[in-house]
Amino acid sequence: MKLQRERPEPELINITPLIDVVFILLVFFMLAGSIEPKDAFPVDPTVSDSDMRGDIRDFVVLVDEDGQVAIDEQRIAREDLTDRIRSELTSKPDALIQLKPDSHADAVEVIAIMEDIREAGAEYIVLLTVGGGAV
Repeated sequence: MKLQRERPEPELINITPLIDVVFILLVFFMLAGSIEPKDAFPVDPTVSDSDMRGDIRDFVVLVDEDGQVAIDEQRIAREDLTDRIRSELTSKPDALIQLKPDSHADAVEVIAIMEDIREAGAEYIVLLTVGGGAV
């Protein structure tokens, strides 16, 4: 006579702790990571048909429509721009300076800022714009 064995019920694996850990890691990387650096104030760049790209990011000089200036995420006084860039260039002489003016900024003011950057010792300035097909 053949006896049937009782098959043990398969134990359910509790994956709740795994889901908790994955969720905590997701939240951590969302808060700690930064996909794109933030600007000190909102700037609406001008449109350009140029193919040149400014992928290298040493430091960016922002100019808003009112003529306020910021380097990376820090606002600075217009008078301190030349000294600040000069100090940046002494620490990193081959730094690529990117100028990102607002599309409504006064062109004369932007040119004056470019002259201040050149006066500080910069040999090359990249003007950041939005591509013609992006708008």
